Amino acid sequence: MPATSEHVAALWKTAFAAQDLAALGPLLDENVRWGGADDTPQTCHSRAEVLARLAQQAAHGATARVVEVAAGPDAFLVALEVTHPEGSDHQRQRTVYQVLAVLSGRIADIRGYPSRAEAASAAGLVVPTSIPQIEARQLVPILNVSNLAQSFAWFAHLGWAKAWAWGNPGAEPTFGAIESGAFSIFLSENSQGAPGTWLQIWVDDVDQVHQACLSHGLEVARPPQDEPWHVREMHVRHPDGHVLRISQGIHEH
Repeated sequence: MPATSEHVAALWKTAFAAQDLAALGPLLDENVRWGGADDTPQTCHSRAEVLARLAQQAAHGATARVVEVAAGPDAFLVALEVTHPEGSDHQRQRTVYQVLAVLSGRIADIRGYPSRAEAASAAGLVVPTSIPQIEARQLVPILNVSNLAQSFAWFAHLGWAKAWAWGNPGAEPTFGAIESGAFSIFLSENSQGAPGTWLQIWVDDVDQVHQACLSHGLEVARPPQDEPWHVREMHVRHPDGHVLRISQGIHEH
């Protein structure tokens, strides 16, 4: 009886983590394919080509650490933390998601995906509905400035136009925005009160983000509340002092 995808995944994890090509070889179909949907010069079409490619990557100093292995019905997902040397003094690290299809007890296809969600879907994994799918819709940096009016004038020399300014009635504005094409920067006059960078991130549901922050123990500097500028907003603080203003238009709430 052919080995299940779960069994093959366990064997693959052990062999790959040890970089044991002799143990990996028997797990691969003789005509295993490694590449994208279209053929490129990097596409492998046989067991020998896959093993040779892995050996070549190792010879050039590339390393891969297994972060996750999850088996589906006929395939398994792997997440790898891949490190490539960049010259003699630097290295580049990225996370790679692959799906290894299992046929007759052997790996018959290796395909890369840009995200875990896409890889999980291709592997036939069930994504728990309890995990919120949070997607940013827009991101705006917020700069702390000492003088809002002077900052408007300074940025104008670089082609950034004043978009709007906000302040209390009878007082000079202390918060505003500048624009250049489709991009915006918010300017806050002596009011952020913390080190680090501030970013405003627009989402569909601020309260969903709030619940995710609480469930993961993140520091919520200010819980969601409706603001007079027609935005529902919360603040979450990064350990290094950066503050994310998670925002949503009230008319969308």
